[in-house]
Amino acid sequence: MRNVAFITLLISAMAFTALGQEHRAPRQPKSAEEIAKIRTDELTESLGLSKEQQKEVYALNLERAEKIKAAREDRTARGAKMREEMKADRERLNQILTEEQREILKQQQADRAEKFKARQEAKKDGKFRGSRSRNN
Repeated sequence: MRNVAFITLLISAMAFTALGQEHRAPRQPKSAEEIAKIRTDELTESLGLSKEQQKEVYALNLERAEKIKAAREDRTARGAKMREEMKADRERLNQILTEEQREILKQQQADRAEKFKARQEAKKDGKFRGSRSRNN
């Protein structure tokens, strides 16, 4: 009887866990104006801003939101440019190397990727703390 109750409880817990992990559709990014309005409304509610203060706070929030959006777009563009440059460098390196050297390099890259993946998994499990010890 205990085993049946335990198994039922275990299955229920697994079912609730699975239901709780539904994948949501990616959210649409808000415009700078929407972000500024939301932040201004929050401050108005919590601080009791006057109409004049609301206008000034909205202008400040709008300016900040636009700066953040521009910085994010700039970072994305720089990342794309960097990826293109890395690809071009890789192609140039492949032209210089012999076929045997390319295979060795490919194996080294695969080994590094595997080590990185193992570190990421260990970090996710809370087992990896890096190469430094706290006693040093």
